[in-house]
Amino acid sequence: MSVTLKDIARACGVSVGTVSRALNDKREVSSATSDKIKQLAVSLGYVPNRAGRALSAQKNVWVIGILLPSINSPFFDDIKRGINQAYAELQDLGLDIVLIEREGWNVDDHLAAVTELQARGCRALALCTVNHPKISDKINEIAADGVPVVLINNNIPEAKRLCFVGPDYYRSGQIAAGMLDKCRRGQEINLLIVMGLKIHEGHSLRVQGFLKELDVRHVKYRLVKIVEGMDNDIITQQACMQAFGENPEIDTVYMATGSGVSGLGAALIASRKEPKRLVIACDEIYTTRELVRGDIIDFVICQDPQMQGYQAIKKLHECLSRQGLTTGAADYIVESSIKIKNHFER
Repeated sequence: MSVTLKDIARACGVSVGTVSRALNDKREVSSATSDKIKQLAVSLGYVPNRAGRALSAQKNVWVIGILLPSINSPFFDDIKRGINQAYAELQDLGLDIVLIEREGWNVDDHLAAVTELQARGCRALALCTVNHPKISDKINEIAADGVPVVLINNNIPEAKRLCFVGPDYYRSGQIAAGMLDKCRRGQEINLLIVMGLKIHEGHSLRVQGFLKELDVRHVKYRLVKIVEGMDNDIITQQACMQAFGENPEIDTVYMATGSGVSGLGAALIASRKEPKRLVIACDEIYTTRELVRGDIIDFVICQDPQMQGYQAIKKLHECLSRQGLTTGAADYIVESSIKIKNHFER
C-alpha cells in the first residue's frame, strides 16, 4: 500500500497542506519543519506523484531564457549538453527554454540578446556574458522586476544575480602554477601568458591566481609577455607567433582560456624549439585533447562545463517553483581537475 500525504501529515502532526508545501519546497514552511517532513517521507517510502505535478505545471509554464557566446566556440557544446539534460528532466514539470547564441563578447550584442529574451516573456534568465557596467546595470534592472538571473561560467560579482554557476578561476590558476612548479622545480622560467579577453572576469582571475601562486612558491620566472587572443584562433595564432619570434627564449606557456587553443597549437607547431616548451592549457575540448595527445600541450586544467549548464537550469527551476527569490542563492562551484595525455589515449 502506497504512502500518502495524509499519512505523512498524521505522523508529523501537521496539515496535509503543510506537507505538500514542504515537499514542493515552498517558502511558507520553516526549514526545520520542512526538513523533518522530508526525512519522514523518505523513511516511510513516500513516492511523489510526478504525473500529478506535471499536470499542475501545464497550467503554469516557466520559460527560461539563455544567452551563450557559443558561436564558433566549441567549449560551450558541453554547457549546452548540460542545459538539454536539465530540460529533458524538467520539461514535463512546466519548463521551457529559449536559447540565443552570439559570437564573442560584444557588450551591445549581449544587451540586445537579453532585451530579446525579456521581450519573449522569459520568467528567468541564465546568462554567460561579459563583466561590464552596462551588463551589470541591466541585470540589476531585471532583478528589480522580480526576474531571477543565474550567471554561467563568468561571474559579475557586483550584479544582483540569483547566483553564479561555474569554476573557481583563481584556484584554477593556482593549480596550474603548482603543476608548473613541480615540473620545472628550481629552473628559471621564461613565461608567456595567453589570455582570451582581458575583460573576462574568469580569465583575469586565472592569471592572478597563477602569478600569485608562483610568487608564493618562490618560483624563478620572468614574465616575458601577456598576449590577448580575443578568444579567436586566428588572432591567438598571430599574437603567439609574434611573441615567439620576438622572444625566442620563451620556454613556458600558460593559456588562461580554452577558446583560441587551435591558434596556440598552430603557433607552437610552427615555431618548434628544443628543448620543447612546457605548455599548460585550460578547458577540455576536442582540439585541446588532440594537442595533448600530440605532446604539443602537456596538461590541461578542466572545469566540467556540462555540469554548469545543468545546474544553472536546475537552480532557476527551483527558484521559480518557490517564487519570489531573485538574489542570494548559494553559488555552485564546479571542481577543477588536471588531465594529461594518459586521460585521452584511446
